[in-house]
Amino acid sequence: MLDLSKFRMITDVKSKGNKLILEINKNYITELEIPYENVEIEGSIIKVNDHPRKAKNIEMGILNLISYSIATNLRSKITKRRVIYISEPTPLIGHTAFGLIERGRNIIQVRGHCGCNLNCIFCSVDEGEYSKTRKNDYYVDLDHLIKEYKKLAEYKGRVKLEAHLDGQGEPSLYYPLVDLVQELSSINKDGIVTMQSNGVPLTYKLIDELEEAGLHRINLSINALDEKMAKMLAGRKDYKIEKILDIAEYIKNSKIHLLVAPLLLPNINDEEFKKVIDYTVELDQRIKQNVINPLTNKRDPILGCQLCKIYQLGRKPKKMKVWDFEKFYSLLRTYELEYKKKGIDVKLVLSPKDFGTHRRKRLPYVFKVGEVIKVKPILDGRVYGEVLAIERDRIIQIINCKNEDKLLNREVKVKILRNKDNIYVAEPI
Repeated sequence: MLDLSKFRMITDVKSKGNKLILEINKNYITELEIPYENVEIEGSIIKVNDHPRKAKNIEMGILNLISYSIATNLRSKITKRRVIYISEPTPLIGHTAFGLIERGRNIIQVRGHCGCNLNCIFCSVDEGEYSKTRKNDYYVDLDHLIKEYKKLAEYKGRVKLEAHLDGQGEPSLYYPLVDLVQELSSINKDGIVTMQSNGVPLTYKLIDELEEAGLHRINLSINALDEKMAKMLAGRKDYKIEKILDIAEYIKNSKIHLLVAPLLLPNINDEEFKKVIDYTVELDQRIKQNVINPLTNKRDPILGCQLCKIYQLGRKPKKMKVWDFEKFYSLLRTYELEYKKKGIDVKLVLSPKDFGTHRRKRLPYVFKVGEVIKVKPILDGRVYGEVLAIERDRIIQIINCKNEDKLLNREVKVKILRNKDNIYVAEPI
């Protein structure tokens, strides 16, 4: 007898006749046919009515079929895209869509998955269900992610580190998120674990669990208070700003530091951007929070204002004007002066030092820009015209590919175009 509920990644089981429909890690689904006779499926229980030795072999066959289905036929319930499950021995350094990113600082970006529940009109990576450029999502196995993070943390000194959950999508959709935060917290004993979120998947229960697991800060995206504007920016009619504001207040009453991160889209949400700042200042005045960042021995800022920029594969809102950072920071300083006249000290122009960010030992580069190497692509890419190869314990994004399916598992000569921060991009030559 097989009890599929005992497998952590299998979070729900349905069946139609001999077809298994498995929910994997809450957000993904795979379907497969069980090609054996004398098999009964009841909920998560699979019974094989045969000789014990033969039944054992059939059970192993079913588990192999499930593993194969997860590897080849996993889809996101959120974005509807194919999902590539990343586990050992695939390296987690080299790509921006999944894994770990370190930029010579004490911050390690942790990207356990990609895929977003919103379709923001300004998204820098064209995420969401209606993306025109993304063809695959990725999910990184929890044990693999923790093992590789621990190795990188050891390399960087394991002292006063920040594990920052971000990525090409909504970080709080990762499952099991609480386990991930708890494991990272245990590694970063005198450091912190932080997370970005659009707030939609957050619940009181999840916030309580994240607090217990040791999460230090949530950078919560709020870009407008007006309901119509908020829905338009999020790209979803079912986006409810009231729910996000309620979640913000709940976080503010917890031991998780709340940082509100409004994004300015010049000529689109200028007034709403200021309203979000005013709301956050008022919330901080009303609900005092004294969560100390051990990296600075101070409170983190309450606001992390951002300016919308245009990226090659990102979305560009039609009416948005493009600002430089000098103009943006000038606006923020004007707001700071306005608050100061009211006797309120609010810092809006921030620096890495405000969060305890500092230089730290950097991983060595394993490829030089311009270097020509032979590789064998083994994974389909994140975007169209891309495949992924593994070489020297790094992921290499090979872009500008024609008929990329034909490149998989074949030796290809490529030229390295980028190696900054151990993110490797190459193209065929």
